[in-house]
Amino acid sequence: MSDIETADGISRREFLKAGVGLAAVTSGLELIAGCAATETPKDRIIPTKEKSDYKIYPPKDGCLVGFHKEQNRRFQVGEGISTTIHHYRNALGANPAILAFWSFLSLGFPLAEAKTIRKNSIVPYVNVMPGHEGWRPSFGPDDVVQGRCDSYIKRLATDAAGFGEKHGSFFFTTMVEFNAGWWPWSRKPDTTPAWRHIWQIFEEQGANQYATWVWEAFCPEKYQISVTDPEPYYPGDKYLDWIGINVFANLKNPYIGQNTMFKELMSKTYEQMLRNHPQKTIMVSEFGRTPGSSQPPWLIDAYRSIENDFPPIRAAIYYDNITNVLTGQDHTLDRKSLGTLKEIFKDPYWIMAAK
Repeated sequence: MSDIETADGISRREFLKAGVGLAAVTSGLELIAGCAATETPKDRIIPTKEKSDYKIYPPKDGCLVGFHKEQNRRFQVGEGISTTIHHYRNALGANPAILAFWSFLSLGFPLAEAKTIRKNSIVPYVNVMPGHEGWRPSFGPDDVVQGRCDSYIKRLATDAAGFGEKHGSFFFTTMVEFNAGWWPWSRKPDTTPAWRHIWQIFEEQGANQYATWVWEAFCPEKYQISVTDPEPYYPGDKYLDWIGINVFANLKNPYIGQNTMFKELMSKTYEQMLRNHPQKTIMVSEFGRTPGSSQPPWLIDAYRSIENDFPPIRAAIYYDNITNVLTGQDHTLDRKSLGTLKEIFKDPYWIMAAK
């Protein structure tokens, strides 16, 4: 499916009444993809033409609430995800609609984690890293393009298709922040061809029926030469479903101050994506702020800005992690910030999953 096309959207009131983590509409018919995992796929979908459509479509209005929380897959398989879900449910009074996490190509599709997320009526968002320095085996985009890790990709795609057949749709991404300077695949000639290569294998294995692909760009504003224009890395409409934008107000960045707000960081890239790719749905795929006394008011401003200044955004995923302890790349939420979010999400504009 090259573009997200819907004849109609589902209203926020209908979405909330459904009590699930996501909604979709196709050919003018409402399609709910986030029902309980005990139901079979045929019970969850409406056939369209000759095949069923599991792609995740945006709600007509409102915004899906998500969090990105890292799991240590070497030691916590499934159990770590359960702890994370309970953490957000206890803090916010409801499950988020989306829960995102990393995995690695060499480990295959994270079935245990994705199943646990789906059982809690949450949409899994799987970010598969080809590799990074210190991770073994580690693959670069040239390895992907030249077929040196096809066996890993085929296993990933086959397991993803198997998960989708039993449990429904999920968000998927790989090689995130390709326009930034800190990943092995960043700004490499083979990065975009590698994305297309992985997508094609997913297509051949039947995984793209269930995987909703998100292309994640990092906002260059305030990051000087370390982040460049994302547009040259756009793989083509065929190869993605949603556009993700990553926005970070980290106070360790000398160009970001206490008064640097979300809108200032977001606007330019958002307007560029909306102008160049108007047929694609946009999400804030990762965003965060350094902890401290300024974090709660920054969150209030950020969510207010998403609702009022960027209404086409249909999902916002907060990056609740420490990326690098040594460099102070910390965006974790403390108790006060979680309390602030609980108040923010009382507004029905913010769509949570079933309790």
